[in-house]
Amino acid sequence: MITIAQARRYYRNDAAHNFDHVLRVLANARQIARTEQANLQILETAVLLHDIARADQTRTGLDHAAEGARRARAILRDAPPNFVDAVCHAIAAHRFRVNNPPQTIEAKILYDADKLDAIGAVGVARAFAFSGHHNQPLWAEDESGFHSPWQEYRQKLVKIRDNLLTESGRRLAQQRHDFMVQFFAQLKAEIRGER
Repeated sequence: MITIAQARRYYRNDAAHNFDHVLRVLANARQIARTEQANLQILETAVLLHDIARADQTRTGLDHAAEGARRARAILRDAPPNFVDAVCHAIAAHRFRVNNPPQTIEAKILYDADKLDAIGAVGVARAFAFSGHHNQPLWAEDESGFHSPWQEYRQKLVKIRDNLLTESGRRLAQQRHDFMVQFFAQLKAEIRGER
C-alpha cells in the first residue's frame, strides 16, 4: 500500500491530470467500491499510481498506462508479487484509447472512476483546461481540422457513460452525462448565435 503523501511525489502539474485528478478518482473509486466487491488495498494503490507516467507521454511517446504500470512495479518492488501484479494490471488497463480491457474488479473500478472524472462539470472543466494548455480554440466545428473541447466531447466524452464496466459506475455517470450533454448543447447554440 502507498499513502497519498507518498504518491503525490510522483506527480507533476498538468492542468487535466494533476494530483487533484488523482484525488477525485480516488473518491470515485471509493464510492463505486461501496457496492462492488473489491480489494481496497489493491484498488487504492492502483488509483494513487495510475497516472504517474501521464506527464511524460507527449515527450516520450510511451503509453502512459503501460509505462505507469512499469514504474509502479518498481515502486512496489518490496510488496507481495500477487499484490503488485494486481495493481499493475489495473494501471495498465485504465486507459480509454488502448485495447487492454480490465479483467479484475479493481481494474474495472479504476477504469470507471477515472472515466467519471472525464464527464460532468469536472469533465467539461478538464476539457477546456487541456484545450487552453495546448492553445486549442474554444470552439471548432467538426470539419474545421482543429481539435477543441467540442471534438473531445463528440469523439470521446459522450461515449463514456455507455462504456463503463460496473453497474455502480454507470449509475454515477448518468447525471454527469446528462449535465455534459446539456452544457455542450447550450454552448453550441450560443456559439452559433441561436440562444
